[in-house]
Amino acid sequence: MTGAAMTTDTLPVLANARDIAAAWPGLRGGVAFRSDAPFAGDDAPAGLAPWPPATVVDLRDADEAHAHHPLAAAASIRSIPLLAEAGLGAAAPGSELVTLYRAMITGAAGRALASVAVAVGTAPGPVLVHCSAGKDRTGVSVALVLSLVGAPRERIVADYVATAANMQGVIARISAGWAGGGHGVDLSRIPTEMLTAPAAAIESVLDAWAAAGGAEPWFLARGGTPADLDALRERLLG
Repeated sequence: MTGAAMTTDTLPVLANARDIAAAWPGLRGGVAFRSDAPFAGDDAPAGLAPWPPATVVDLRDADEAHAHHPLAAAASIRSIPLLAEAGLGAAAPGSELVTLYRAMITGAAGRALASVAVAVGTAPGPVLVHCSAGKDRTGVSVALVLSLVGAPRERIVADYVATAANMQGVIARISAGWAGGGHGVDLSRIPTEMLTAPAAAIESVLDAWAAAGGAEPWFLARGGTPADLDALRERLLG
């Protein structure tokens, strides 16, 4: 994606952006956000303040991302390419969501995922976490963050499923990027399931963490520390 070519007159703002605090009343607003990929020239998203973020955690692989992140002038950009760490391609064509999500919590990808939660808790804030659609990599990352601060399972699932209502706008923005000839995702190669947000997909991740004794021991076994947990909880719970 390059410059203003990645925006259109009808899509000048993030389609799947929200404050992570919207997931659960117990969370502090204005410190951690989630979204689809920003484009150069986007308007400030409604409901996310302060904007722009101080830190951006970009979960995309190199073949999806700009050479220069559109928020780089205002934010520190941290690249954590979860699918590359999982040994999967950017669009993971042919993957079922449950299979894809399980790959993201395994091996090197699991350690990279834990580092996303560390960044949310310790990087200068507010922190924005995003991938291309703000659904899969972002969804699993936010599910981990919410689990670590004690959000109820039903709230985590509801936050993930909320993306379904935004997918039409997400697809339009991704398609505009692809048609513009820059880096992007060819939607024709992606199975229909990958463009949805079914509860069962994120529930499979929560089940895996439960089987590991909970998100906290899973996190600590993958490079997170008690101090990281304290920082995350202090930031989001206040």
